[in-house]
Amino acid sequence: MDANPVLQTYLDYLDETTEVEVVEDHAARLTNDGVDFMLIAAEDEPSFFQLLLPNAWPTGTDDQALMLEAANEVMNTLKAVKIVLMEDTVHLSVEQFVSGPDQGGQLLEGLIELLKSAAAELHERLGMGKAPLVH
Repeated sequence: MDANPVLQTYLDYLDETTEVEVVEDHAARLTNDGVDFMLIAAEDEPSFFQLLLPNAWPTGTDDQALMLEAANEVMNTLKAVKIVLMEDTVHLSVEQFVSGPDQGGQLLEGLIELLKSAAAELHERLGMGKAPLVH
C-alpha cells in the first residue's frame, strides 16, 4: 500500500529510529522504541493530522474513577494530549492543525516523545512507581 502524497510528506520527516508501515493510503503505523503509534493524514486535509498511541493502557471496570482522575491530571499538565478511555483500554492522541504537511512533519518526532511522556506520566500518577524518562 502506498501513502497518499500528504501522508508521505509527513513520513519523510521521520528519522531512521522510527519504523514505518503504511496500512492505508491515509494511515501509517510508526514504531519507535518498541512502541506503536498511528499517524493519520488525509489527502483532502493537508493542514490537519492525528498521531495516536492506541491501546496505551489496559483498564478494568473497578479502577475507572482512578483512571479518569489520572487522565484528567495528565491532560491538564500536557495540554496538547488527549486521553480517551474506551471500553477496557486507554488511547492517547495529539491532533494538530498546521500550515501544511511540511510543518506537521517537522513536529512528528517531538510529538512521539510527547505521547511517550504522557504515557509515562499516566503510569506515575496511577501509583505504579516512578515513570521512566522518555525524553
